[in-house]
Amino acid sequence: MAALLLTGGRVVDPSNRLDAKADILISEGKITAVGESAANKAPNDAEKMDVSNFVVCPGLIDLHVHLREPGQTAKENIATGTAAAARGGFTSIVCMPNTSPVVDTAGTVALIRERAAKQGVVNVFVTGAITKNIAGEELAPIGSLKRAGVVAITDDGHCVQNNELMRRACEYAKMFNLPVMDHCQDYSLVTDGVMHEGYWNTALGLRAWPSAGEEMIVARNILLAELTGARVHCQHLSAAGSVALLRAAKQRGVPMPASFHTHRCSSGWQCEVLG
Repeated sequence: MAALLLTGGRVVDPSNRLDAKADILISEGKITAVGESAANKAPNDAEKMDVSNFVVCPGLIDLHVHLREPGQTAKENIATGTAAAARGGFTSIVCMPNTSPVVDTAGTVALIRERAAKQGVVNVFVTGAITKNIAGEELAPIGSLKRAGVVAITDDGHCVQNNELMRRACEYAKMFNLPVMDHCQDYSLVTDGVMHEGYWNTALGLRAWPSAGEEMIVARNILLAELTGARVHCQHLSAAGSVALLRAAKQRGVPMPASFHTHRCSSGWQCEVLG
């Protein structure tokens, strides 16, 4: 396709503070004009597409994706996961390390990157585990994972409970310029809870999950980020108290990104909103 003219779409471009109805001309795979000039510059043989009911924006990035490869391809794999991402407008995704085997060695990182290069249709970035086998007992070889190409370390759906171990992970992450992504959950407070603690869990007879179980780890991560200078990304947040803690930390200049999401596992949906 030599040229494509998109007409009538809502163009959202945060880098240029643009959010308006506009035409876009694409020539040889590159955007060459936006706005009134797009139609004027379009060659006579340009294909025209009415996108008046759509948003036209830079490719989206999903920081938390489960491609399940290697070892769990009955749920998902690199080919299907990246195809779904492209269908949804995501051009870059960050895959989690809770595979089989866990992404805690350079070899597994290389395997995923090689398969993504051959089978993926969007950019695939790999995270490595914080601890070996995501067991929370011994640090993974963070330096080797960095050299292999990981963009962050995380134990994903598991939270490192040992504060001293988490401190060392933050120190290594700072050393190798890697963000730490942490699933915020104090197991001793949450135990086997299945529902937010409050009126309805009592009325329904369901085991409680107190907000403090999340807020405790958020507070710990803030303290460790201040102590070590590491960038700690708090995942899966849902408690108002966590938001207040993060807001106060950011006001002090602590680099504390976070995500707030709803989630349904295995062939379902996930939505993360960054804060």
